[in-house]
Amino acid sequence: IIGRYDFMLLMPADKKSLRIYLTSDIERILRVLSAIKNQSISETVQIALEEHFAKPDNQDLIERHKIDQIEEN
Repeated sequence: IIGRYDFMLLMPADKKSLRIYLTSDIERILRVLSAIKNQSISETVQIALEEHFAKPDNQDLIERHKIDQIEEN
């Protein structure tokens, strides 16, 4: 059985942790959809954000501000 903090040991090295706050409705939908699709919540959020970032208006902003070239700290 995985303990409360053991999940951090399973996180791939190229992934970052991020705390977000969601409305209770969004959180419930996220949990249920993730379970139905047999995905982790992280996978579901990753896919949703990738789709959001792929939208033309966001791609324009990413390119205009060179966000994809910003070095992380």
